[in-house]
Amino acid sequence: MKTVVIGKKEDIKYGFRETCFGLFVSNEKLLLVKKDGQYSLIGGGIENGENKEECLRREFLEEAGLEITKTTEFVTIDCYWLAGGKYPLRSLANIYIVDVCLSSIQKPLEDGNELEYVNINDAIDLLPLPYHKKSVELFVENQKK
Repeated sequence: MKTVVIGKKEDIKYGFRETCFGLFVSNEKLLLVKKDGQYSLIGGGIENGENKEECLRREFLEEAGLEITKTTEFVTIDCYWLAGGKYPLRSLANIYIVDVCLSSIQKPLEDGNELEYVNINDAIDLLPLPYHKKSVELFVENQKK
């Protein structure tokens, strides 16, 4: 998987978190999770003993109630940023393009989650996390080729 670095690594101690997220796009609309007014790609942190694909599949079931039928590696975003505006964090986000089984949709397991299809270009402005924004920007650029 191609790696893109965003942010500038400073001479400070960073926390570290590796994550996996999936992009499911249908009719130029990206499926996002909305919780407490905040938008997010579907995915999250890799747990002990999990590989990347297991993480992605678990997160899709937990957050969106969806089973993934196909995964395609897209990009890894190595992001240096200040989480919450003050905590130095290095996020290694593995991004996949996914297909899902919409006929098997269940109620998301995480309370308060809503699923919303958003125009792919509008999603960039709605996503607060820098590595989410960058992954969607790269997806849009890739579609133009």
